Amino acid sequence: MKRARLQAALALATLTVTGFAKVARGAGPDPAAEAQRLVTLLDAPATRTIVADPLAKAKAAQQRAQGARGSGDLHHATELDALALTWAQVADDLVRTAAAEKQLSELQKQVTDLEQKAIRTQALIEQTIARRGRAEQNLTNAETGKPAAKAGAAKPAAGKEPAPTKVAKPARAGDKK
Repeated sequence: MKRARLQAALALATLTVTGFAKVARGAGPDPAAEAQRLVTLLDAPATRTIVADPLAKAKAAQQRAQGARGSGDLHHATELDALALTWAQVADDLVRTAAAEKQLSELQKQVTDLEQKAIRTQALIEQTIARRGRAEQNLTNAETGKPAAKAGAAKPAAGKEPAPTKVAKPARAGDKK
């Protein structure tokens, strides 16, 4: 009976240590040093407002790890170092996310500007095509001896000369009567 309990306790201890070793190994050779490096890097005036909460939690975990180390509890100190590293990584992710969002915003502005330029360019192309069409029509009329058609002028009946008529000019907004 004692032997079975001892084997179960040993298996549990092995699983616990192995599981914790995976966490510590995933963090790098020294999670405390990596956490301190990230905290120092991110505790700059430019990023302080974005990462204030996760950095505060990382610093608190670092202080608790130092306290645990001071009292001789190395197991919990290592876990708290891993926790501090996790919070520092969260803060780093927030900074990178903010940078990506800023870059996205700039790209969206550029896309909007390019879309507006494309619309203006399309309008200019359509105007140029219309002018070309009018110029070709005027050239064709000039070669055949017909006068250029003006907007609002009446077309003569077939085979008859048009009678000279006086066309009234439309009134402008600033003209006096």
